[in-house]
Amino acid sequence: MKIRRLIKLILFFSACILLVLPLNSCQKLTGGGACEKFIEYLRAGAYEEAYALLSSSSRNDEEKERANRIQKQEFVDKHTAIFDALEIDSFNISNIRKNEGEIITTMDYTLTFQSGIIGQMKYDYSMVARREDGSWRIEWSPALIFPMMEWGDTVRFGSIAAKRGEILADGCALAQTVDALSVYASVSELDEADVSRLAGLLGMETDEVQKKLNKAYDDIAIIHELYPDEMPNSLREQLLGIKGVGIDEGNYAKLRDYPYKDTLAHFVGYVGNATKEEAEALNAELEDGNALYTTDSIIGKLGLEKLYEKELRGVDGYRIFVRTEEGTNRHTLFMQPAQDGLDVQLTINMDLQLRLNELMDLVLYGDDTAGAVVVMNPVTGDIEAMTSYPSYDLNLFARGMSNEAYQALKDAGNTPLYNRVTQGRYPPGSVFKAFTAAMALEYGVLDPDEVFTGTIKDDLWFPTGYGSWIWPGIRRNRMRNRAEPLNMHNAIVNSDNIYFADAALKIGKERFIDYCAKLGLGEAVGFELGAAKSQLMNEGTDWHYKFLADSGYGQGEMLITPLQLAATFSAFANGGDAPEPHLVHSLFKTDGRDYSAVWTREISVWKEGVIEESSIRTLTPMLEHVTSPDYNGTGRPLKVNSCTVAAKTGTAEIGSDKSREISWFVGYRTGVEPEQERLVMVMLEVPAKDEYGELKFEIARHLLKLSAP
Repeated sequence: MKIRRLIKLILFFSACILLVLPLNSCQKLTGGGACEKFIEYLRAGAYEEAYALLSSSSRNDEEKERANRIQKQEFVDKHTAIFDALEIDSFNISNIRKNEGEIITTMDYTLTFQSGIIGQMKYDYSMVARREDGSWRIEWSPALIFPMMEWGDTVRFGSIAAKRGEILADGCALAQTVDALSVYASVSELDEADVSRLAGLLGMETDEVQKKLNKAYDDIAIIHELYPDEMPNSLREQLLGIKGVGIDEGNYAKLRDYPYKDTLAHFVGYVGNATKEEAEALNAELEDGNALYTTDSIIGKLGLEKLYEKELRGVDGYRIFVRTEEGTNRHTLFMQPAQDGLDVQLTINMDLQLRLNELMDLVLYGDDTAGAVVVMNPVTGDIEAMTSYPSYDLNLFARGMSNEAYQALKDAGNTPLYNRVTQGRYPPGSVFKAFTAAMALEYGVLDPDEVFTGTIKDDLWFPTGYGSWIWPGIRRNRMRNRAEPLNMHNAIVNSDNIYFADAALKIGKERFIDYCAKLGLGEAVGFELGAAKSQLMNEGTDWHYKFLADSGYGQGEMLITPLQLAATFSAFANGGDAPEPHLVHSLFKTDGRDYSAVWTREISVWKEGVIEESSIRTLTPMLEHVTSPDYNGTGRPLKVNSCTVAAKTGTAEIGSDKSREISWFVGYRTGVEPEQERLVMVMLEVPAKDEYGELKFEIARHLLKLSAP
C-alpha cells in the first residue's frame, strides 16, 4: 500500500503543479480552488493534507469523540481502508460547476473512480467550502467519500454464501440446504445475567457463550445456529425477550439437512467442518489457486457429499455495501452474485427405494440380523435402489451428537455405520455355481446332459482320480425331494455342491484361476464411491484339490462385495458383459429459471465378455427353473407370478461355531421390455436357523414383481 501511495503522490505533484501550494498559503485560494485542492489531495492519497483543509466544525482535534466530527487519524484510516479495499487506483473529476461566494462556495462535480474490484464507479457530489478566519475550509461529511454515506456509516464487504447443491432422486432431496436460524447478540447490551440466561436457553455453557461474544464484530456476535425445526415459538419468545438478542433467518448461515434421514445414508454421506489438513488439500486442488476453504468451511465428509464436494460447493459471492451505524445496508456499491453448487441427480427410483426401506424394516428383526440389497438395471448399470442395513440418520452427524451417542452408534452389535454393499466381503456360496457352470461349458469339460457318476454315500462324495484323497468328503446341501439324475440342470436347480466341486476339479487349478480373473475376482468393481477388492484366495494359499473343489461351489477363501456380485451376475442378463454400476446419473445447474444438465453419465462396461453367449443360452432356462413353481428349486419360495425370474440362491456358513450364515439371492427378470429390466441382489447376515431361510425371498419378491413401484 505504501508503494501505491507513493505513486499517487508522484502523479499528483507532477500533474498538479499549478494547484499545489504550501498549506500556509491556503488563504490565497478561492473557495472553488480549495475544493479542487481537497480532491487532488485525496487522489494522491495525501489524507493528512486533505484533513488540514477541513473546517473547524468538521474536525475533531480533541481526544474524546464528538458527534458529526472526525479526528485526523480516523479520517486517514477511513479513506485508506475504503480506497485500498476497493483497489481504487485513480479517479477523475468532471462536470465541475462552481458557485463562488464571499463566505460560502459550493461546487458540484462528478468523480469517476477506477476500482480493481468493481471497475468504473461514477458518482455526483456537492461540496461546500466556507471562509473561516480568512481561509477557505471544507465542510466535510462522509458524503464526500460516497454521496450516500452518512455519519457513522462504513463500507463493508459481505460474503454471499453459495447455496450448496442438492442430492436428488426423482425430484426428492436426499440432501438439501436450509436457512439457519442464527441467534445473535449485541455485546454492549448484555450483562452477566443475560449471558447466563442465554446459555441456559440454548443448552450451552456460559463460558462457551462468552467465547462467542469475544469474537464479536462491530459489537455483533453469532451465538448459536439452529435448524428451523429446533426453535419452537416458546424458545423464540424467550430469546427475543433478552435485550440485545436477535434471530436472523438465513442471512448469516446455511445448514445441511437430510429429509429422508437414513435413506441411502452410506452413499449420500454428510458434511462437517473442514480440518486444517482438509482445507489445505482442497485449496491445493483449486484450479485458480484461490484459497476457498478454511477451517470454518463446511465440506463433504463422506459419500457423495465428499466425492462431489467441488461441484456441490459452488463459489461464494460478495457484496460491497455502505453499512449504517445500526448494522443495516444503506446502499450496495457492488455485488458479485454467488454461483450456487450443482445438483447431483441420482439413478435411484425413489418409490422403489422407499419400498425397499420398508421391506427391510418389516422383514428383518432382532439385533443379530443385517444385510445389503442392490436393485439395478443389469444392462445400463443404473442403481435403482440400494441399502446397507441397518442404516443411521445422517442428521446425527450434520447437526452434531454427543460423544456418548456416537460411541453407542459405533459399538452397536449390528454395526450400522458399516457399508455392507461396497465394503463388506462375503463368501458367495452357491451363487457362484452359475459361474462354475459357465466355466465348465466354455472349457468343454462338461456337457449339460452329462450325468454325474461318482459314488455318493450319506450325502458325501470322496473324489477319485486325484490321488489319495486325504481331505474330508464333499457334502451335499440339504434338499428335500432332490431331482434326479444329477446333471447340470438339476444341479443348478437343487444347488448341488458335489456336482460343482467335480466341475472345478475337471476344470483344473490354472483354468479356474484364469476364468475367475476374467470375472474380476481379485479386483474391486468399478463404482464412483469405490468398493473393497474381491478375492479368490488368501495370499500364499496352498491350492490342493479340496480347496479347488470347495471354490467350485463358492466356498474356499473366495470373498466378494454384494455390489460386485450384482454387477458380475448381470452379465447373464446383458449378453455376457458386466456393466459398471453407478449411482449418479447427471449434474444439473440452475441459471435463473433455466435448469439444465451440465454432465450426464454414459453407460459403461466394467468387464466385457465375461460369459459367452452360448453359455448364457444354455444356463438361462436352468436359472429360470430355480424359481419356477414347476420345479423344486431352491428359489421356488420367491413366487413371482407377473414375470419370469432367472436366479441363483446361496448360503455360506460364517463363524467358527457356524451359528450364523450369509444368505444370498440374486435374480433378474427375463423376457421383459427394456424399461422393465431389473436385477435384485439380496445378502442377509442371519442366524443359521430355518426361520431365517426365506427372509431373502420376502424382500426380493416385492422388488422383482412387475406390479412393484
